[in-house]
Amino acid sequence: MLYLQKRKINTMTFDELFEQIKEGEITKEQAMKHFTLQWTETASRYILDVNRGMRTNIPEIIYGEYKSLAQSIEITERILLDHPRVIVSRSPFNKELSAHFNSKHEVLAGQQVIVIGTLPKPKGLVLVVSAGSADHPIAEECEIVLKALGTTPLTYEDRGIAHPTRVLEAVNEGIQQDAAAVIVIAGMEGALAPFVSSLVPLPVIGVPTSVGYGFRAHEAALTSMLASCAPNLTVVNIDGGLRAAVVAALIAKKCN
Repeated sequence: MLYLQKRKINTMTFDELFEQIKEGEITKEQAMKHFTLQWTETASRYILDVNRGMRTNIPEIIYGEYKSLAQSIEITERILLDHPRVIVSRSPFNKELSAHFNSKHEVLAGQQVIVIGTLPKPKGLVLVVSAGSADHPIAEECEIVLKALGTTPLTYEDRGIAHPTRVLEAVNEGIQQDAAAVIVIAGMEGALAPFVSSLVPLPVIGVPTSVGYGFRAHEAALTSMLASCAPNLTVVNIDGGLRAAVVAALIAKKCN
């Protein structure tokens, strides 16, 4: 039992370790064990970085797009021996993973991502605004990843600038609730991102999506956002909802 307790200390995120120290749940001596150099372990032929959450404050993320169902299950089960949660990104087997794990762990699943394990206590808030209903898979991905990182998402979908007043409600609510950062998800020409950036005194992370049609359709939103003159707007890659959510969550948790 003591061995397992020590292993758990080494694999929680930094925020979770800090909260346990503050609440008196673990001693200073126990907490110091997170500085171990035993950072990797092996599951079959896969190398797992078991100390990543402590170093980066980001839980383990498995890129599942090219992994088989058996590979994803094996790696996830091995990580969950020590970690409270695992994020599996872009797996084609979300339904099968949910069915396999939902009797043993909490499961939060979307179209692009699935979180297996207990969610942390939320800290900080991020405003998520998407341009159209076609952007829903990426907006949902941002929302789920923010929750997995212990941040509250405030999500408004279908707020494109075809009717700009639809955006104002979302922005006003985000300011009222003291959002620490904004994620803007948009395809087509991606104009929503610089527009929102011009309205808020916050860091804005633009996520260009592959939604669009015609000449260079899947690149237009990225090019437009990168060329924006809004100085508080930074941009991730096309359909990069997970990366935007991770960065936004780290900002929000640092501000609270």
